[in-house]
Parts: sequence; structure tokens; C-alpha cells
Amino acid sequence: MPELLFLLLPLAALYGYIMGRNSYRQAQLKQHEKINQDFLSGLNLLLNNQRDKAINVLIENLEVNNETFTTHIALGKLFRAKGENDRAIKIHQFLAKQDVLTPEQRRESIIQLARDYIDCALYDRAEQLLLPLLSEEKCDREARVMLSQIYQVFKDWQKAFDAIEPLEPKDGEACDTTKAYLLCEIASSETSDATKLGMLHQAIQYKNDCARAYLDLIDHYLLNQQIDHAQDLCHKFAKNCASYIALLIPILEKVFTDENQRLAFLLEVSSSIKSSSVTAAISQIYEKQNKNTEARKSVLATLEKHATISGFANLLKLNANKIDSSDSRQMMLNLEKMVVTKIQQLPNYECDQCGYQGSLLFWQCPRCKHWGSVKPIIGLTGD
Repeated sequence: MPELLFLLLPLAALYGYIMGRNSYRQAQLKQHEKINQDFLSGLNLLLNNQRDKAINVLIENLEVNNETFTTHIALGKLFRAKGENDRAIKIHQFLAKQDVLTPEQRRESIIQLARDYIDCALYDRAEQLLLPLLSEEKCDREARVMLSQIYQVFKDWQKAFDAIEPLEPKDGEACDTTKAYLLCEIASSETSDATKLGMLHQAIQYKNDCARAYLDLIDHYLLNQQIDHAQDLCHKFAKNCASYIALLIPILEKVFTDENQRLAFLLEVSSSIKSSSVTAAISQIYEKQNKNTEARKSVLATLEKHATISGFANLLKLNANKIDSSDSRQMMLNLEKMVVTKIQQLPNYECDQCGYQGSLLFWQCPRCKHWGSVKPIIGLTGD
């Protein structure tokens, strides 16, 4: 009999293990069933546009764990994308208070809550959340970029620059572009010439085609009668900032006071850049020199390769000067005036990031807030 009991002991242990395992599985299944029921209940409320009730169901009944964390985050992002920031804040605030989160999950919930606050213009709250994250390497970059965005809203250019200055370039981020244009903003209020020049040259190091830095440097050298430096920068501007070439035309008379020297520069530029503004400046010089044929040829040559309405208007004016009949000449000039009037009603600049258009140049797009993305319009209705 004792031998039989001894043999039954392993069977009893196995039976206990199986029963315990089944009991654990049943508890897990019940838990998953409850989670699914709560999630489906919340989803049903969402589909019926009862968003506040849906959020309450998810927050009160859906336990936060590795499986449901991403659901909460995704739902908060969805509300924020739809402009329902109050609901996004409620979800992300709930997440940030949970003790069961891993450090990485807690950082993610804080970052998302800060984004909610920024979208609601609650910048002080966002700043309070982000500043402690600067000491955490895994989210340091994201926190710095967001802090810089906050400081840019208040035009605190120095703090905005300091926030992102340590960041190295990364694919998909215009960090160096932002640094360059922020330095230009800081330099604009700098009283020390040496410091100002240093900042503008550093801006060009960050972004070789930083149009504002070149233009500000040219203005500085003109103001200080350093014409050689200004001329050298004009050549660099034409090489590196071709899409902004129209901005250079109005100041060329100050940089190249000699007409022939200015013409030589414009002809050099026109050989590599197709621009109605450049061609118009060339034709004006030819007209002053009574070389109307050369003026017409230059405009026609540009129109053949780069047709624009402004170029057509310039050609109308040049053709009018060739007409002997005063009535016909006046008719042609009236037509040119009508075209010019229409051009003046069109936007001059466009953001290559969001498509914003306007008649004024902004170094930072007023819509999408990208730096250096608003440029002169190129094409039929532009330069």
C-alpha cells in the first residue's frame, strides 16, 4: 500500500499542475474577454459619436498594460489630428499618471501630452513637461525640437537656437536650416558688427543656401562701403541660392555701380539661371545703351526656354518701342499695362512645404512654420 501511494504522488502533482494551469488560463481568458468587451464598448460609442462616453469607458475600464498602451496613444493621436485636443489631453493625462508604465512608455505619454498642449497654445504647460526630458537621452532630441518651436512662437530666438544647437543633422529633419535662420534673427538685433558677421557666416555654414544670411551680409558690406566683399557674395548667392535670384536684382545697382560690370554679372547669371527678373534687368541696360535689338533678343531667348507672363509683358513694351504709328504703339503699351496689372494681382511667393502663397516674403512660413521654404514663384505666373 505505501508503495502504491508513492507511485500516485507524481500523478497527483501532475494533476495539480494541470488544474492550476487551466485555472490561470481561464483567468487570462476572462481578463482578455473583459478587455475586448471594454474596447468594443468604447469603439461602439465612438462610432455613435459619443466620444466623451467612449473616453470614459476606455479610461475607467480598460487597464493600461503593454497591450493597451498603444491603443490609448493611437486614440489620443487620432483626437489631436481631428482637432479634438481636449479629448486627446484627457487620454494622455490619464496615461502619464499610470504607475505600471515602463520608463519609455512614460516618456512617450509625456511627449504626446506636450504636443496636445502646444496644439492648444498652452505653451507654459508644454514647457514644464519637456524641460525635465532634456536629461533623458532617448527623448532628448524630440523634446529639444518641441521646446525650440515653443520659443519661436514668442520670438525668443536665442532660447529657440540654444534648445536645438546641440542636435546633429538627421534625415527628415530641417534642424540645420532652422539653426541658420534663427542665427539670422539673432544677428538682426546684434549691435556688435564682429558678432553679427560671425553669426551670419555661421548660418551659411549650417546651410550653404541660406538666402537671408547672404542678403544680410551684402547689406552689411554695402553699409560699410566694402564693395568687393558685397560683389563676391553676389556671385556666391547666384551659385547657391538660384531660386531666390529675383531678390538680388533690386540691390545690384548699389553693388555693381558700373553699368557694364553689372551687365557682365547678369549675363553670367543668365547662362545658368532662367529668370524673368534677370532678363528684364539685362534688357533695361541694353535699352539705356540704345541696344534695343539686343534687348529684344535676350527677352525672346529667355521666353523660348522659360515662358512667363512677366517676360511676355517685357516683350510687349520692347515691341511697342519699335512701332512707328503712335496709335499702334499706345495700343501695345496699354496691353502691356493690362498684363502688368494682372501680374501684380498674383502671389509672388510660395512655400515648397505646404503650398502657402502670398505677395510678401516670409523667411518662416506663416502656415507650416518651416524656415527658408517660402520662395519666389518660378514658372508661367512667376519669375
